[in-house]
Amino acid sequence: MPADPIPASAASAFALPEDAAADFLDRIRRPAHILVSISGGSDSTGLLVALADRLKSFPHPDITLSAATIDHGLRAESAAEAETVAALCSRLGIAHRTGRWVGEKPKSGIMAAAREARYGLLADIAAEISANVIVTAHTSDDQRETLAMRAARTVFEDGAGTGIADAVLFDRRIWIVRPFLGCRRSDIRDYLSRQSIGWIDDPSNEDPHYERVRIRKSLAEQTDGRIDGPDAREVERTALSAAAAGWLAAHVTVHCCALGEIRSEGLRADAKLLRYALSNLAAVFGGRAFPAGRDRMDRILDFLAAGIEGRRTAAGVVFDLRGGGLFLMRESRGIAPLTVAPGEAGIWDGRFEVTNRGRHTIRVEPKADVGDDLFSKNLPKGAIRRAGAALPEIRAIDGIPRGWAGSDVTVSPYFAPFDRFLTRFDLMFADRLAVSFGRTPYLCPPL
Repeated sequence: MPADPIPASAASAFALPEDAAADFLDRIRRPAHILVSISGGSDSTGLLVALADRLKSFPHPDITLSAATIDHGLRAESAAEAETVAALCSRLGIAHRTGRWVGEKPKSGIMAAAREARYGLLADIAAEISANVIVTAHTSDDQRETLAMRAARTVFEDGAGTGIADAVLFDRRIWIVRPFLGCRRSDIRDYLSRQSIGWIDDPSNEDPHYERVRIRKSLAEQTDGRIDGPDAREVERTALSAAAAGWLAAHVTVHCCALGEIRSEGLRADAKLLRYALSNLAAVFGGRAFPAGRDRMDRILDFLAAGIEGRRTAAGVVFDLRGGGLFLMRESRGIAPLTVAPGEAGIWDGRFEVTNRGRHTIRVEPKADVGDDLFSKNLPKGAIRRAGAALPEIRAIDGIPRGWAGSDVTVSPYFAPFDRFLTRFDLMFADRLAVSFGRTPYLCPPL
């Protein structure tokens, strides 16, 4: 078994599994149907057992517990392990489903691809059984490893970056909550051992080929196992999101879902707030899944501080500074076409979701001609031209005339940094952004 990287002297800083389960069940909005993601490892097995024990001791008729195992098909033993988990669930009286990741697996980035597949399958199972929240068993050990891995990669200033979020909205359709984020793995294993319940050890958790395993082994050699104030980081990040949401409401207007206008007074805001807001806005207007990096944003902030009119490009977005303020728009190059078959949907350029409910295959490309009536007359013509050229145009193929677009095709804004995975920390900013783009707000967290 992996070494415990957190010494016993720090135990008082962590929650016991049974207490964490009780706290989660007390706080969840009811009625609730909870889908527990269980691999058979100690953490997820402990989570399922702790929740089941709590509900057995303190029944809640308006809380239902189900479980799901995702077989990634990456190891020969995975199918048998899923059956072992199903047997445990049967003994506990908990309904269980197994989802399987089928198809060709990527040769690189396998862990990230497996994570995407796992959450997609869990969300599908949740929809099938009408579960309204998914729980996973990330622990304080996982948190510490994640913070170590992200330390050198954060786009935020010291103190504003966070590790694993306690709640994440997946694919705009279901919240994933981590009730054990304050628990140590050693305490979870002690809890299971007291109940004579075993678990499965995944050999990949010892494979130094993976970054997380290397970090885990490095942390195990350190004598100080404390996590340096994750709660403070979470509070600061949430406060930054709230402040940026207020800034967005006061100083930013979005035109035609393609041109962001930031009035001059908004550019005098605190540098930390500007870095957070502009890096996320750049990701949205540029169709990128992650905020623009610190180095790029520092160059943009230096450009804005100089106050000299001109343009800079970063992360696929043009930052156009003029006397009236700053304008953001997608850079016109590198926009690939998208083909959408009948009955299908797709994401074009990371910025627009296109759904084809018609009978013809369609092609989505940058707009060839920008009508003068699309944008307000008082906006800069150069900004209008660039933003308009990055708008989507729907063209049906199969012999339908160029420029055709029917009511059976819908196009809606897509926020690449938020619409797949939205942390609770960023919810307020993302919600305000949805309002600015004329979209409905995100789902409320279940706690």
